[in-house]
Amino acid sequence: MWKLFSFLKMFREDLLVMMAAVKDPRTPVAIKAAFLVGLLYCISPIDVIPDTVPVLGMVDDAAVLPAAVFGLIRFLPPHVRADAQAKAERLGRRLPYIVALASLALIAWIALIVWGVAAIFR
Repeated sequence: MWKLFSFLKMFREDLLVMMAAVKDPRTPVAIKAAFLVGLLYCISPIDVIPDTVPVLGMVDDAAVLPAAVFGLIRFLPPHVRADAQAKAERLGRRLPYIVALASLALIAWIALIVWGVAAIFR
């Protein structure tokens, strides 16, 4: 179980580095495009293994993005990777606050929707 948590922590850090690198204009366009294709594959309903297959349908989505991030981060130029790691470290320190604020916004949005639906059906 601890291996899974360490993998997820490492993936989170690498994902933050990759997101910072995508914003950097010095990152090669091919790396940006490959990362976005991997991200779109996870979001897209069109998969190699359909999501209707009980376990395997989710596994391919869960494997594509980490594989893309771990592979593409190795191709980043060293100076871009160093700058992206510094930006990701700063963002990582603020991440709990960002998640808390996003959660509060989501809860408020859901409450507003529930209130609106309840007001319509009164």
